[in-house]
Amino acid sequence: MRNAGASPLLKAMGLLVTSALLGSFAGCNDDGGGTGAEGSGAAGPLGDVTFHKDVEPILHRSCLGCHLEGRIGGFSLEHYEDARSQAGLIAAVTASGYMPPWHAVETDDCQPPYDFVGDPRLSADEIAILRAWSDADAPEGDPADAPPAYVPIDLDLPDPDLELVPSEPFVVDGDADQFVCVVYDPALTEDRFLDGMHIVPGNPKVAHHALMFRVDRDVAAGLSGGNERYECFGAPAGDLINAWAPGQIPLQLPATVGMPLSPDQVIVVQMHYHPTGVAAEEDASTIQLRFMEDEPVWEYAVVLPGNESSAPGLLAGDNDAGAPEFRVPAGAEDHVERMVIAVPDVPIELPILVVGTHMHYVGVDIRLWIERATPSGDEPESECLVHTPIWDFNWQRGYMYDAPISALPTGSTGDTLHLECHYDNSMKNPFLAQALAEQGLSAPQEVTLGEETLDEMCLGAIGYLVPHF
Repeated sequence: MRNAGASPLLKAMGLLVTSALLGSFAGCNDDGGGTGAEGSGAAGPLGDVTFHKDVEPILHRSCLGCHLEGRIGGFSLEHYEDARSQAGLIAAVTASGYMPPWHAVETDDCQPPYDFVGDPRLSADEIAILRAWSDADAPEGDPADAPPAYVPIDLDLPDPDLELVPSEPFVVDGDADQFVCVVYDPALTEDRFLDGMHIVPGNPKVAHHALMFRVDRDVAAGLSGGNERYECFGAPAGDLINAWAPGQIPLQLPATVGMPLSPDQVIVVQMHYHPTGVAAEEDASTIQLRFMEDEPVWEYAVVLPGNESSAPGLLAGDNDAGAPEFRVPAGAEDHVERMVIAVPDVPIELPILVVGTHMHYVGVDIRLWIERATPSGDEPESECLVHTPIWDFNWQRGYMYDAPISALPTGSTGDTLHLECHYDNSMKNPFLAQALAEQGLSAPQEVTLGEETLDEMCLGAIGYLVPHF
């Protein structure tokens, strides 16, 4: 891990970082808060639901971040006539959990220690309201019952110190997704600590999601050939620090927490563009950075455990020819790879603030948990950190625990991180079928570890805190 400007302790740890792609993306909610567990506040029996009284507040909270005119949701749900034409679809996709997009869920195998910040999921009551409204032929009701007019929350980073934008826009055209890395140079003259960062899409019609990396300047120059942009699918050989997807709120670290950035580093953003398929569009997305005035108490860093290609980290699997190997046979519908990664020697317990997962198009289910050698306090020996049982490459994000630093789960010397990754390498996997078609292929191929589109990964993500000295 390159951590110029980091504390000596953080530099010495060398924690497990792989120069690999990881997404950390949000779903389409604007307010960034709440799971909807309390319901929408609608009164009366379900048979009496109307758009303005019962449905519109739900759409405001959890849907309009994407589903506004000109945004990437594809259609607007802002007004009654908009929503009425989609009533059946709304009921179906919310009942299935497909929308709002949020993939870190509680399962029989995983009960994370805390709720996550910004969870847009609907409560059972809200889902029932949407179904009842659709079944009743989507009545409008009394406009006097409507909530205040929807005002999109300002998703910009509050009080940024730097806003950087490319000198020229990128043209998004054709009908296949495009991955382009953009180099942004903060031109720092001294070590600083970031406490806030954000990516502001220049064109929400085509900006699908983006990853932000901290990269040594000479490495970025070598990858880009000195240009501002270059094509890229895998990671740009740096440290992942943030990400963006439609509706994503800015990353603002807790008070006393900062991420180091040195004069020898630049920011590289991998933009994932999804063409409209109708006409060429231009995008020049902005990044916003905010620096701490004082030095932090804690430094924030991201580690990507996983992608083990051999023993001892990679465990034996059903299809191994001899020694453990990461290999997903063509046509396999439920192939499993398991990995165990030891936490390096560290002098203290390290709080875990953010967790996430990452695979490519063959992946369908991934779970990350920790086994503690000597649990302290009331921490369990085995604790699931995050589970994304319906993996979707198009909706990735990091999940921040909604808890004070003093209560966060921790990892320390002797602990082990565990990953279980499931893959469907058959044509029954619609994401794989589409990826194969884009490569001009009609049948699955054997899959191994790698950074190309049809390679695979089995990665976790842990945003952890280290004392700053």
